[in-house]
Amino acid sequence: MNKTLLTGAIAALLAGPAMAQTASLDTIQKDIAEMKAKNERLEAEVDYLKENAKGERKDAAQKAVVLENLGTTVSKFAWSGDFRYRSEHITTAPNNTLPEHTRNRDRIRARLGVSVKVNDTITGKVQLATSGGATNDPRSTNQTLGEGNWTRKGVAIDQAYVDWRALSFLNVQLGKIPQPWIKTASYFWDGDITPEGAAVKFTKGMFFGSVSYDWLNERHIGNADTDARSDSKLAAVQAGIKLPMGTSALTFAAGYFNVSKVRDEVTSATAITPASTPATTCVANGTFFNNSTNGNSTYDNNGAVTASGCNALLSDFDVVNALVQFDFMIGKFPMSVFADYMQNLEAEVNTVAGKKLDTAYAAGVTFNKASAPKTWEVGVIYQVGEKDAVFGQFHDSDFGNGNTDTDGLVVKAGYAPYANTTVNATYFINKLNNDGVVSTNNTHDLDYKRLQLDLNFKF
Repeated sequence: MNKTLLTGAIAALLAGPAMAQTASLDTIQKDIAEMKAKNERLEAEVDYLKENAKGERKDAAQKAVVLENLGTTVSKFAWSGDFRYRSEHITTAPNNTLPEHTRNRDRIRARLGVSVKVNDTITGKVQLATSGGATNDPRSTNQTLGEGNWTRKGVAIDQAYVDWRALSFLNVQLGKIPQPWIKTASYFWDGDITPEGAAVKFTKGMFFGSVSYDWLNERHIGNADTDARSDSKLAAVQAGIKLPMGTSALTFAAGYFNVSKVRDEVTSATAITPASTPATTCVANGTFFNNSTNGNSTYDNNGAVTASGCNALLSDFDVVNALVQFDFMIGKFPMSVFADYMQNLEAEVNTVAGKKLDTAYAAGVTFNKASAPKTWEVGVIYQVGEKDAVFGQFHDSDFGNGNTDTDGLVVKAGYAPYANTTVNATYFINKLNNDGVVSTNNTHDLDYKRLQLDLNFKF
């Protein structure tokens, strides 16, 4: 029995390692199978992630292209605009025998423009502006509040042109363009006028200039119904030099402005005298906006004939201009001084005055500049203009009630309380009809005062 037990024990001892080895192999094989399954799952997940990453990279690349194209498109556009609210107080008299007439009004002006880069050398611009009232006045983009019981305010194309930089120093502009000539702060030109035609502008070093050719009235109608007269145009040339002098600059410029086909043209659709036999029909030349010469001399184009005649413009306009401006610093304050001169070489003798009324001049000074927040400026301008020194259609619409044959002072002040915001006050102290003849109404040397308070925003 002991022998049997001994034999069984020995067999058990010998079988134990074999059974343990068999169990270990099973466990290893099971672990290997599990690891293989895990690896397959991981490979599947990696493949899935790779596909997703590839799709995301493709989407990101497409988005990057879209954003790049959008950025390129947006970079081609540059927006600009401004809004002005104006309160205006005007006092004048119909003649020296009647009391002053007073007018108070509030006006708004809004402009919005966009410039588009066509390519490396060509830019296009379109600017919209509130139009100058019901008549769409070319010298004004103001709209008077309270006209027409809250009617809609008109908006019109103020500028529409292309600008081609033909050379590094030469630009060509075509369309309804900004005024291509440089100006002083005088009131010989209204700042709202936008010529219609073509201009070439150059700036090279100290030298600058422009040549322009613009339409005033295409195919206007003369005195006879079927009389298609020559077109009225403006041809202009200007050249100048700007001399840098440290922090200062001295600018000289000379210009020539030829207004063609306006002399002897009918300026008003209203006959000079009451209806007669035969009746007179006056067909105004469209060059004269709203049937007005804005102060230029006229005559009765019917001469000595008994029948009534029409008002016609007395003179042609070949105007020469010379200006000088000195910009400099007084301590930390900028200052600007200018002088401006105009003469019409084609002015005819005004029979009332007994001489040519062909000269205008202006001078002024501005101290400091209302630009950055908390800055201010003040200035004063004195101007004298005879009846036929400048073409009345171009004359500033505020100075002297918008007419030639005026003189006087303009006192200005401005303050910038915040960025892109300015408050301005302008006071016109003028005389009207200085070259007029003394009449029963004494309609000469009339006092004219105009106070403008402006709140301006740029964006």
